[in-house]
Amino acid sequence: MDILNWIDVGKISAERDDLLSEYFYDNGVLSRVIDSKSLFLILGRKGAGKTAVFKYLTENPTEFLKNGELLISLSFEDYNWNIHSLLVNRDSAESLAYKQSWRFVILIEVIKAHVNHLEKTGKPIPKPLTKAKSLLQKLFDEPIPSIYSIVGRKLLSLSRLQLPKGGLDLESGKFDNLELSGGEVSFDSVKSDSTLQDHISQNIENIIRYLEDAIEKCGTLKPKIFIAFDRVDEAWDEISVVSSKKVIAGLISAADSITAQFSDSIRPIVFLREDIFDVLSLNDANKLREDCGALLHWERESLFKLVLRRVNYFATKQNIETVQDLDDLFDKKEMRQRTRPSNYLLKRAMMRPRDLICFMRRVIDTMKERVADPFEEMIETYNTLQAEMIYDAEPGYSEWLKQELLDEWAVQFPEIRTLFDAIQNNGSTNITSEQLIAEYAKMGTTLDRGDVLKHLRFLFDNSIIGFKLGASTIWRYKCFYPSQGFVEAGEYRIHEGLVRALNLKEPRDRDESLSMVNFNESAKTP
Repeated sequence: MDILNWIDVGKISAERDDLLSEYFYDNGVLSRVIDSKSLFLILGRKGAGKTAVFKYLTENPTEFLKNGELLISLSFEDYNWNIHSLLVNRDSAESLAYKQSWRFVILIEVIKAHVNHLEKTGKPIPKPLTKAKSLLQKLFDEPIPSIYSIVGRKLLSLSRLQLPKGGLDLESGKFDNLELSGGEVSFDSVKSDSTLQDHISQNIENIIRYLEDAIEKCGTLKPKIFIAFDRVDEAWDEISVVSSKKVIAGLISAADSITAQFSDSIRPIVFLREDIFDVLSLNDANKLREDCGALLHWERESLFKLVLRRVNYFATKQNIETVQDLDDLFDKKEMRQRTRPSNYLLKRAMMRPRDLICFMRRVIDTMKERVADPFEEMIETYNTLQAEMIYDAEPGYSEWLKQELLDEWAVQFPEIRTLFDAIQNNGSTNITSEQLIAEYAKMGTTLDRGDVLKHLRFLFDNSIIGFKLGASTIWRYKCFYPSQGFVEAGEYRIHEGLVRALNLKEPRDRDESLSMVNFNESAKTP
C-alpha cells in the first residue's frame, strides 16, 4: 500500500488530539511524581508534552494510581482568574498573597470528592467530613457545585456572611445561625470596597481552618486523593502577566504547604511551563525546583519511541507491518554528508515531542503536495517516505519553530524579537559577542558587557545558540546536553532548526556574499 494512504503522526496539540490515549508514550515522569511524597511540580518547556501527560493521566488514572486512589483533574482553560484578586492576603509576601485562595480551592475539591466516593461505595463517612459537607452545602447549596462555580458569584456572597462570634464550631456542626445576606453581590462592588474584601478574606480564612481541622480529625484520608492542575498559565499575556505571576506563585505555595501537611492524604500535582516558573517571585525557588520539581525531559530513544508509537498505531489500523526504527520510514539510510534522516530531524528539533511531530507532519504533507501537483502528469506510489522531502519541508518547519520560541517568551522576555533581528541581520550561522554588539549598535542600542552576557545566557538556556568546549568539535546546545551550564566562548552557533527561518549562511558563504556585495557597490562608484 502507498505509504501516503496510511502514514500519520497525530496532532501536535494534545488538547485537540482525540487519539492521544491510543498512542500515548510515557517517559516515566508521572510515576516518579506519584510515587514520591515530596514532588508536586511537573515542569517542562512549551511543547514538552505537559498537557499530553495531564490529559492521559485524567483519562487513564488507574494506570498510575494504586488501591483505588482518587484523582481530581482541574484544567483552567475557562476560569474566573479575577476572583483570586479579591481573596488576596495583603499582609503576606507577594509569593504568598494568593496562597489562601488556592488552599480554599484545593480543600473544597478534596472534601467534595472524598465524600462523593464514600457515598458511592457505601462506606461510612467520618463525622468530621459529614460536618464539613454540611457547612459547604449551607454556603454553596446542595449539591456542592464545581469549583468553577464556587470561585465565582457564589464566592462573592461570602463577603456578607455573618459568622458566629465564637467562630465555626466543629464539634457541634450546627450551622443554622450562619447568615448570608440577601441580594446578589457583584464582582465590581467587592473589587471597589476594601471592607468587603477584608471581610471575604477573613471568612475564607476561618472556613479553611475549619476544613483543615475536619481532615486532620479523620486521620489519614483513605483513599489518598491526587489533585492535578493544568493550564494555569491561561491568563499569561502582556495584559495580565503581573497578576498571573502572583496567582501562579500562590498555587505553588499552596501546593507546597498542603503536600507537607497532608502528603499521605492529599497530593497536588501542578503542570507548569519551566520558563514561567523561572520568573515567579517565590521564596527558595531553586530549592523548590530541586526538591519538589520533576522536569519533563526527553532523550533520543524516548523521543523516537513516542513518534513510532504514533506511526505504528496508524500502520496497525491498515494491517501494515510496524516499524522499529525511524530511519526505516525513509527510502535512504543516509542523506547529504552521510547524515541519517533521524539524526537530521533530531538536530533541528529541541528535544521536545511537539518539534519532532511537527517536522514529521510537514515532511508527510510536503510529499503529499508533490504527488498532488496539478502539473505532474505521472502519478507515483511510494512504499517509503522520500528523504529529500525533509529538505523541502525544513523551511516551513523552521518558521514554525521560530514562532514557537517567540510565543514562549513574548511576555516575560520580549527582547527575544530584537535578538532574532540581530542574529538575522548578522546573516551567519555563527556569531560572536562582538558581532552581537555591532548588530545592536546598527539598531541604535548600546550593549555593555553585562547586557551581552545576559542575552547570550538566555539564548543558550533556550537552545537558540550553542558553543564548543575546548578542543571539542561538538556544538553543545542545552536541549541536547541539559546539565551543561553557560560558558563564555569565542564563537556561538545558531541552532540548526532556526537557520532557514533566519536565512542564515555558513560563515564562509556569508563572507563571500558580503565580499560580492561590497565589490558591486564599489563598481558603481564613479
